[in-house]
Amino acid sequence: MIKPRPNSISIEQPDSDSCTTAIPVSNPLSPDATASCSNSSGLPEVVDEVTDIFDISPQADDPESSIGADSPSDDTPLFASTLLDNSMSSLTCFIPPQRSSLLLNHYFSAVCQLNSAFDSSYNPFRSEVPRMMVGSPLLFCCVLSMSAAHFYQGDQSSSSIPLQFQTEALSHLSNRLSQMATLLPTRRLPGAQIEESTRSSLVRQRSMNVQDDVLLGIIILGMTSAWHDVSATGIPHLHGSRQLFKAWVASNSLEDPEKRASMSQTQNFLVSSMIYWEAMSSVLLDQEFEALSCLDIFCDPNPPSLVRPCPWTGVGTPVFVFLAKTVTLVRNNRALRSLRVFKTGEQHRSVLYSGLLEKASELERKVVGFQLPFVGLIDDTGDPCTPPDHFLAVSRCYRLAALLELYRAFPETVKAQTVIEQTIDVPSGEYDGQTYLLLGLAFGILDILEAIPNNSGTISTQLLALMIAGSVLGPATPSQFQDNTSRRGSLHQEIVRWRSFVRQRILYVYVTVGLRAVNHATLIIEEVWSRMDALAACHKDKAPATEIHWIDVMSEMRLETILG
Repeated sequence: MIKPRPNSISIEQPDSDSCTTAIPVSNPLSPDATASCSNSSGLPEVVDEVTDIFDISPQADDPESSIGADSPSDDTPLFASTLLDNSMSSLTCFIPPQRSSLLLNHYFSAVCQLNSAFDSSYNPFRSEVPRMMVGSPLLFCCVLSMSAAHFYQGDQSSSSIPLQFQTEALSHLSNRLSQMATLLPTRRLPGAQIEESTRSSLVRQRSMNVQDDVLLGIIILGMTSAWHDVSATGIPHLHGSRQLFKAWVASNSLEDPEKRASMSQTQNFLVSSMIYWEAMSSVLLDQEFEALSCLDIFCDPNPPSLVRPCPWTGVGTPVFVFLAKTVTLVRNNRALRSLRVFKTGEQHRSVLYSGLLEKASELERKVVGFQLPFVGLIDDTGDPCTPPDHFLAVSRCYRLAALLELYRAFPETVKAQTVIEQTIDVPSGEYDGQTYLLLGLAFGILDILEAIPNNSGTISTQLLALMIAGSVLGPATPSQFQDNTSRRGSLHQEIVRWRSFVRQRILYVYVTVGLRAVNHATLIIEEVWSRMDALAACHKDKAPATEIHWIDVMSEMRLETILG
């Protein structure tokens, strides 16, 4: 039985057979709906409308009482035949089987909370998504697919159930995309010198009117791919969504700065979700740096007077653009190592590295120069567990994480110590500059995260920051010090303490979200530390933090997954 989340989270190992039983949630469908920690304003009227349409019953909370193994309702189609004939029909034609009712209830009682950095009536997964899915069979199926993947997480005997809902959602997405392609007007661009393929692409991008529910549906399907299969990366969805996103931006005239400054809540939600997905996927994907150029227009250095937090990016949406670009450069740089096996490989590698370094230097200037909003300008979300300063803290962490990865891959980009000195309390000059830099940034990130309570809603978005900071917590070798044994011992104790914190916080993330992808993060970070310790013991002249990278370990162990 799902229980409300307590004010504090105890560290208990969740039952491996059923992750959902360990996830504390509140039920928004009950008369006394609450936010994450305490009573809050009721949900929007649209939620009542959705629950009326879908006929949610309190008995749906108990899967044993509402779902039988031989129940004929298990085979009931998701939609009536009239709706299948016309996927654009209203969901009032929907004939809900008991399982769909159960999963919809699970969405509102659990998924909305764990899938957002804050939970209240302002949570778009409670307000915007229900309002949109009332008229969208596609989005409704995406919600059921996401809910089923979480509800049956770890239940091998029921693994086919989430797959059925995922397949249904993909079918509706395919139908909508086919309709969009059919409705595209035939229009030619001027200029006979333009290649036909380029002309066709431009015409489609400018002509395609992408609806909000289509873009959100593919984002949900991609981001929750690992909920169904922990090894699924969602990359195939990402490639298609980029074209849809560009067309959506064009159809909403968001290239215009004035339009971007007055974006609706739904538009802000979609933009931030797409950018967050790009940041999480950049860890898994080798791609050109220019592939992310379409996100540049959303890195406005002058934020609006009042910033409303987004479910995944919080108040630092541009920071996640910087992070996506940083990790893309890191992967490109590490791919250059394969050129060394060729006779002229080093020469080519040097030329390519120069190009990457130029991009990294420009990106570093943008990251350092970016100003996060003042805490007083952050709108209160109504979640007592996640005040505005939590969003600001997480954004600071990801800003430092981007710098850490940049400085680790491109040490030449370090030009000033001002940013570093603000986050490091370890005296300089005691050990080599790069080790000092990376550990200082890692300590700064972890110190900020440690100050955020375990019951903060932002815990669901902290995993990648924990991975990046934790991955440089390697032992310092004697050659990195100036014969200062006592300082080396003090640093060792500090590293041990922060490793313990990373382990504990990742466990809290797992208890909160209950997804197997978090287990992959644990395996990766433990292997990184093991290799670092072994390297420090065998090679006194090598710095483990620069020799061993967590992305390489993830790839070698075949543990690629979405860490968000």
